[in-house]
Amino acid sequence: MEITNKNIEEYIQRFMEGETTNAEEQAIYRFFHTEEVPEHLKPYTDMFAWYEEGMPEETLPKSKTRPLWKRIPLELWSMGIAAMLVIGIGLGIVLSFGDSTNEEWSCYEGSYVEVNGKRITDVEAIMPIILETLAEAEEIEKGIEKRLAEARHKEEEIEKREEITLKTD
Repeated sequence: MEITNKNIEEYIQRFMEGETTNAEEQAIYRFFHTEEVPEHLKPYTDMFAWYEEGMPEETLPKSKTRPLWKRIPLELWSMGIAAMLVIGIGLGIVLSFGDSTNEEWSCYEGSYVEVNGKRITDVEAIMPIILETLAEAEEIEKGIEKRLAEARHKEEEIEKREEITLKTD
């Protein structure tokens, strides 16, 4: 059995599928030690040398592929850099315009309530009154929604009656 440039690819395929005999594998190893290895098969040289040496763990074959950072397309690098710039600018804006006094802001600051003719401006003191007023407003809103639903229902009943009357005429 002689391995040549014409049949080597068939032997490589059989090797990869685990269908070669020991003698065939030895012939493949010898082929890759020759000067006749076609250019498109040279990447297999290190792999078959590794198999020939008994697959030692400490000397794994060196990959001839480019490092990961070189394989990432330029478009992905550009998008990553753009994303980092947006995040950096955003953080810069937030930190530069942030309130440096560390005072707690309240949306109710400046609000007041008059009780028995007395104006109360302390937010902590008027907060229960504000919450009570909001709860009352929600109850009123629910009542209105209920009445609207009843009105819509009655309108639908009237429309159905009108349709029945028109059909019977």
